[in-house]
Amino acid sequence: MNTSASTPTTRRKYGRKVVAGIVALVAFFVLRRFLLVLFLSAKILGHPDALNAWEGPVDRQTVIHDGIPIDIYRGPNSTSPILIVHGVNPTGKNSLDLIRISEGLAQSGYEVFVPDLVHLKKQHLRPEDAASVRSVFQFIGRNAGIACFSYGCGPALIAASHAEIRDKVRFVVDFGGYYDIRETLEFTVSEPENPIAYSKWVYLAANSDLLSNKTEQERVRVIAEKRLRGAVSDVADEANLSPEARGLLSIFSAATPDEFRTRLAVTPASFQQTLDALSPSHYVDGLRAPLVLIHLAHDPSIPAEQSIELAEAARARGIDHRLTLLQMSGHTYPTLPDPGLASLIHFYIPEAVRFLSVVDHVIAIR
Repeated sequence: MNTSASTPTTRRKYGRKVVAGIVALVAFFVLRRFLLVLFLSAKILGHPDALNAWEGPVDRQTVIHDGIPIDIYRGPNSTSPILIVHGVNPTGKNSLDLIRISEGLAQSGYEVFVPDLVHLKKQHLRPEDAASVRSVFQFIGRNAGIACFSYGCGPALIAASHAEIRDKVRFVVDFGGYYDIRETLEFTVSEPENPIAYSKWVYLAANSDLLSNKTEQERVRVIAEKRLRGAVSDVADEANLSPEARGLLSIFSAATPDEFRTRLAVTPASFQQTLDALSPSHYVDGLRAPLVLIHLAHDPSIPAEQSIELAEAARARGIDHRLTLLQMSGHTYPTLPDPGLASLIHFYIPEAVRFLSVVDHVIAIR
């Protein structure tokens, strides 16, 4: 009798313990995920200590594939591969910011592959860069994600659209990238100079080999470097230049968007074809992977409208996408307002929520 009478009570107690255990387990995983997102976000922004202490060191090794040096980052729990395409910066894969981000992604479960793309290190875009990205992706040997920054997103998106790999690309994270190189050049050339933006003369000096004649490439590079220093080029500098070279110089000398478009329209067909080959807008039909688009709303180098246009193109084609505009100034790294009550309420809290949400999504899709 006693055993029979106590059975329901025993079952209730056991049931409560099971429920309490499940709740505790869920709470543990939720807390762990929150801390991972918080610590990874802090590391991305330049504060690595908490994540390093929690997840431990990352192994980094360099291999060479197809003549391209590739850094591979592995953490204690790295399983999901991701290829990172750096932007135009002289340090390439060895950028301190990129190393920190790569380590953080490895500590959060990714196996990270970062190639060193020599032309992007010179602020030099070439259609062949997309083939280099595709080659590195194939080297990984598995379905993988792709993440890219700034001008590196052009080759990355074009590679992701290629028939050989597009069905193996799990997702693309695009931070501050461009969609149409003509529109981006128009912005770079015709907008007022900004101390944290790319200079149009730096761009022209790095890309003078858009011209077919090597002698004229050097002459145009010298002219661009003079104008970068604020000097006026001599009349002799431009004497006897071909129509192709004069056309390229005239584009970068345009003062307004209308003037830029008018001058661009009469450049040689070879130049137009190069611009087409550099623009993801001409390859979007080949994309299959979900897109995670992030852009600083007040970007002085590549306007946020470029990511908005890509999102609209993805929507029109039924491509899964997510667009986040962070209400910050800067290109790939933000300039932040002075701390204060007003900025805390109107900037830091809402932007922290947006940024944490993006980081959580990047962790979730691995």
